[in-house]
Amino acid sequence: MKWKEIVNYINEIGQHEQLNDLDISGVNERASSVRDGEIFVAIEGFEKDGHDFIEQAIDNGASVVIGQKALSDLTVPYIQVENSRKVIGALAANFYEHPSKDKIVIGITGTNGKTTTGLFTTHLLRKAGYSVSFFGTVFNEINGQRMDSSLTTPSASMIQKSLSESTDEVVVIEVSSQGLQQHRMEGMAFDYGLFTNLQHDHLDYHKTIEDYFMAKKKLFSLLKPSAKAIVNSDDHWGNKLVDILKDEQIEVLTVSETGDPHTHYAFETTVKNRLTINEQTIQAQAPLPGKYNLLNLSMAATVLSDLGHNIDQLEEMIKDLEPIPGRFEAYDLTDTVKAVIDYAHTAEALEAVLSTCKAMYPDHRLNHVFGFRGNRDSSKREKMLSTSIQYSDHTILTLDDLNGLAEEIMKNTYISMAQSYSTIEVDIIMDRSLAVKQVIDNAEEPTLILLTGKGHEDYTCTFNLPVHSDKETLDYLTDYYMD
Repeated sequence: MKWKEIVNYINEIGQHEQLNDLDISGVNERASSVRDGEIFVAIEGFEKDGHDFIEQAIDNGASVVIGQKALSDLTVPYIQVENSRKVIGALAANFYEHPSKDKIVIGITGTNGKTTTGLFTTHLLRKAGYSVSFFGTVFNEINGQRMDSSLTTPSASMIQKSLSESTDEVVVIEVSSQGLQQHRMEGMAFDYGLFTNLQHDHLDYHKTIEDYFMAKKKLFSLLKPSAKAIVNSDDHWGNKLVDILKDEQIEVLTVSETGDPHTHYAFETTVKNRLTINEQTIQAQAPLPGKYNLLNLSMAATVLSDLGHNIDQLEEMIKDLEPIPGRFEAYDLTDTVKAVIDYAHTAEALEAVLSTCKAMYPDHRLNHVFGFRGNRDSSKREKMLSTSIQYSDHTILTLDDLNGLAEEIMKNTYISMAQSYSTIEVDIIMDRSLAVKQVIDNAEEPTLILLTGKGHEDYTCTFNLPVHSDKETLDYLTDYYMD
């Protein structure tokens, strides 16, 4: 493709007529993978600065370099722009000829529930006969091929390249606030934008909850002209979003347990739950427990219904959903000890999963094992701990990710936080694997261990037991105690 075609309508780049007929073979922000004839876009990252790798990119064959810093004396043309993150998305979209325009594209944003809602939606659409690509926290899947995922929201160039290679009819994408803030969705066009909720999280990055909300709201500026928003209007910020989008003349479908929404769900603990869409009411038991998962199913079912599909067999359609890694994964460890792994990492998510555990296992002593991430949003920690104390019989603070923080500093943080509580309520065991083992060893009655925070993720710390994730810890201890 010619340079003049790639930069078409990208005002930030300006006119460079001497490059107009230059052949461009691709767009790349990773210097190590640049190939002959590609544009290398230097991005200032949080740990590494792409400008430091420009010479490597040129050595690998970059024909043009774009960056934010004032540079000269390069052996290839260099163009300075105000925001290279924004530019790479637009370049990639042009190079791959805007692949999102020819697919049904569904973006899901929110603090909690993105993965579950995304996989519910993907599963239901496949049951309805669509081929579906999925991009998310736990994996990416294109053309039936599944790959590991390193980011909730892929880079701008990667998502455009992947969409151009996808032969699937529908694309479902988890869209993080960081991904939106960093313009990774630049050049995308969505048919549906889903908003699950907004809770206290990532304020180390966004600084204020209002900034966090506005980052999420960016998804809805990327909708196609005929697109729709699907919003949880029971959420305070969701309700605010509804008002804003209606003012912007965007069609909004609301999902709620109260009021008069487009989709109404009724959560019951003793009988089957109900779901009403367009005056059609069905039984709707979600494949994962808890009201929050019925909300997630309702969001997914709203997409299916709006695409013109009958939902009367919804419960049957969702029944064979494969387990979602790290989302309320239940285990029987011994005859009397059970465990649940969940990714919950906000106070609201903890309240949801803890209350669900209490309802499902009323005769079990509830032990909650979790920790905090080093050098991350510390303002949510007190509320998370108090929520754990409120619902648990016993809380154990342990390691999550240190992220470069010294273990001793995190331990001192735990000690300081635990001083307000008795040792009966709160323990500190830094080794996550041994924390679980101690609960099992001390169990004298039916016991439930809830492990939160890590979910599907591998450990970044080394522990005493030869395990690398919460799942491996439970598998190892099951074998240990069953032998």
